Amino acid sequence: MKKGALVGLFLLVWQPHSFAMTLQEYLKEVEKNNKSAQSLQVATETAELGKVAGDIELVPVLTAEAGYINDKSPLSQFAILGASESKTTSYSLGLGKKFSTGTTASVSASAYEVENTGVSGPQAAQFQKFGVGSLGVGLSQSLWKDFFGHATRLRWERQDAATAAATGQFDLQKKLLLVGAESAFWDYLYAVENLKIGQASFERAKRIENWTRRRVNDGISDRADLYSAQALVAGRQLQLVSIEDDMASAKRKVRDYLEYADDKALPELTGNISQRRSLSSMVDGNGGGNRVVALDAYLSSLDAKAQSLEARETEDQLRPDLVLSGSYNTNSVEPDMNEATQNWTDTDRPTTKVGLKLTYPFDIGAKNAAREAARKKALAAKLQSERKLFESDSSWIELNRRYSEMSKRIESAEEVSRLQSSAAKAQTDLFNKGRSITANVINAEEDAGVAELNLARLKSEQRKMEAQGRLFVVIEEK
Repeated sequence: MKKGALVGLFLLVWQPHSFAMTLQEYLKEVEKNNKSAQSLQVATETAELGKVAGDIELVPVLTAEAGYINDKSPLSQFAILGASESKTTSYSLGLGKKFSTGTTASVSASAYEVENTGVSGPQAAQFQKFGVGSLGVGLSQSLWKDFFGHATRLRWERQDAATAAATGQFDLQKKLLLVGAESAFWDYLYAVENLKIGQASFERAKRIENWTRRRVNDGISDRADLYSAQALVAGRQLQLVSIEDDMASAKRKVRDYLEYADDKALPELTGNISQRRSLSSMVDGNGGGNRVVALDAYLSSLDAKAQSLEARETEDQLRPDLVLSGSYNTNSVEPDMNEATQNWTDTDRPTTKVGLKLTYPFDIGAKNAAREAARKKALAAKLQSERKLFESDSSWIELNRRYSEMSKRIESAEEVSRLQSSAAKAQTDLFNKGRSITANVINAEEDAGVAELNLARLKSEQRKMEAQGRLFVVIEEK
């Protein structure tokens, strides 16, 4: 074997081949590579995290503090005992948490040491230096506004609805992206089919030209017939150039959705442009419901629910509140801080406190305005949701009607294409037998090509129409 043949065989074996990609694989690749799809996924995750972050007020809070004070003021609390200087070193540590029941609990430990300079007198001697240690617990419970977690549960409901609406909005944008990507997929396959039809039509036109040329040379046909055949070839060639341009544009659109660089091989997209899919099979299910609604209408209903809960939450925040609170602290007073902390648990001299606090915001204009604004906002969202649901029902009915009409048009177009192809073939046979003129053959060929192309276009449009079903969802009708 020659060296050139070996090199040619090596290149043939190692030449990269484009791999086949189905519609589902193509859409998954779009989700994987497309930056818009990636950003929507991140936005969805952000919305979910925002729901969790809403419980920040229920997170335990640790506080720690250390301080030192050197007070020479004549107005200090120990100046009356003759202290010219008062030094205080303090430490404290606390842990507090609000629970979903509306209960707030806290535990604390504190210690400080005071050293006074200049105090005199037998009774003041004990204040020259002393330490204090204290352990404490505290509880409070709302008996009105947040009665055993009422406000927290209301906030949770509102956050759930708002998060569902937000994530659903991102899902809608993602589906719109995929619908556009699928539309580009079918446009590409239509362009491939159109290119095949155009090439076949061009080849048939060339055969007609050759037949006509032979007949003219044999003196059977007129030269005018040859000019007509040559014009057919030129027209088909011009049409083929336009088809190739459409093919390049469709390929670029697919590449953009996949975000493939120009040096990366575009996969061979495979799909049956003639295979129908029912509209209902494209709709996402939701809990085994029985009503099909547009996804944006469903999101509008979720937003209306969130607005209604927000109005309730606003009104709840404007309510009066009655809080029951209590605390218990130990008090250990010793000559220094170290000894005071050793006796933290001494309960001989505790401080106990029980309180009931009423907070009542007066019903002034600002309060009424806030309440009414929230109510009207919720009402507007509810009316908008009802309108979108009405439009959704109409859109679903219209989509099914158009799909049914498109099926009828495709059936008619298939019959027309079959008859035109048969007519063109029959005219060609008659032409070969000398029983037909060139003009009849050319017209039949043109009619057959137009009918075939129209059929492919209708099938592509129906596949894209089926993709619109992705923008609907099945819900349980109330």
